[in-house]
Formats: sequence, C-alpha cells, structure tokens
Amino acid sequence: MLVAFDMFGTLADTSGVAGELKLVCGERAVDAARVWRARQLEYMFRVTAMGQFPTFAELTSWGLIAALHELGIPLPAADRIEQLVGAYRRLRPFDDVLPALVGLRARQHGIVVFSVGPRAWLEDLVADYTELVDDIISAEDAGVYKPHPGIYRHLLAHTGVGASGVVVVSSNPFDIIGAGAAGLQTVWCCRNPQAMFDPWGPQPDHIVANLLELAEVLDSVPGSRESV
Repeated sequence: MLVAFDMFGTLADTSGVAGELKLVCGERAVDAARVWRARQLEYMFRVTAMGQFPTFAELTSWGLIAALHELGIPLPAADRIEQLVGAYRRLRPFDDVLPALVGLRARQHGIVVFSVGPRAWLEDLVADYTELVDDIISAEDAGVYKPHPGIYRHLLAHTGVGASGVVVVSSNPFDIIGAGAAGLQTVWCCRNPQAMFDPWGPQPDHIVANLLELAEVLDSVPGSRESV
C-alpha cells in the first residue's frame, strides 16, 4: 500500500509558529497562529476556485498580514514578515511521526509526502525522517492546491499507483473529502477528540487518534500487505 501523508497539521505541527510569533504578538501569539492558519487556508481555497496559483509563500504571507490586522496587532516591517513566513518551513514533526513511519516501513508500505507546500520547504520539514520517505509530491508539480481534483490525479499519475492502492492520511477534513471524491482511500488523523468532521462530502474510510494507530488500520485494508 502507498501511504500519502499530508504535511501541514498531519506530519508537521502548525501550532509551532506561535513560538516565533511571540516577539511580534506577545501573549496573543497562540491566537495569532490559529488565525494565521485559518486565513492561509481560506486564501488557498479562494485562489483555487478562481483558477489561480500564487506561491504558497504568498498565501502564507497574506494569511499572516490578515491575521495581524484582524487581531489589531501592528504590522512589522516587510523583512520581519518574510522571516515569520519562514516559520512554516521550520515546523517540528508531531511526536508520533517518526515511530509511525518506522512501523509502516517495517510492514513494507510505500511512504510519500503529499502536500500543498513548496518542494524546498517540504525537504526541510522531512529532514528528521527523510530516509523513511520514498518521494515528495508538491502542489508546485501539480499546479493546483488541495482539494482540487487535479492534485489527487497528479498523485496517482506521478506514482503510477491505482486509486485502490493509495491511502491519503490527513488531519485536514478538506483534504480527506477531496481525496475521497477523487476515489482514493482515506484515513483522518483526528488528534483532537473535540474536532468535528465536515458534515458533507465523502466521510473518511478510517479514523485514527494518532499516527501510531495507522499501521493496525492499514492491516485491515484489502491489498495493504502488497508492497509498492
């Protein structure tokens, strides 16, 4: 089975940007990180609906500017904004990532990172476990962001694996819905027990509370014992 992992919020903890925001936002850094992520995604969805493809760095910068404005925090200089945007390529992996990937590799599953992020950022983000990743598939290569069906078609075309042989693992419901609509198998990693999945669209085939549960779930998927 080929396991395609989302990066932001699934492998990498996006709340980690709060640490770098403290110098600008002080005690409101956690709120700023949350709003920043929400605006980043909102703008990604909007440009995708418009058929446009600005860089992920631009989306991230726009999201940060909007978040600071929304919270009434003075906007820093342009070079400081650029430095803060870089926090998204310095995110740390969740604690369960490395042992989960080791477990999947032991079961001979293929592992790819499948993300909206730029390839250079993704290479930085997988640095701690690069030897466990077979490939990086970036939206840069597909020319569209999630959840556009084109990026899921690109995943299949690039890997040469049929939809029945791929499972997309993501903590983002929009990604799970997009992958499901494209006919791929899905696992929603729901680390927050209070989180609600979107009340529409294809529901996840499986739900795990963390990535350590993934190997056992995949053992129950037909064809999962076949290595890629």
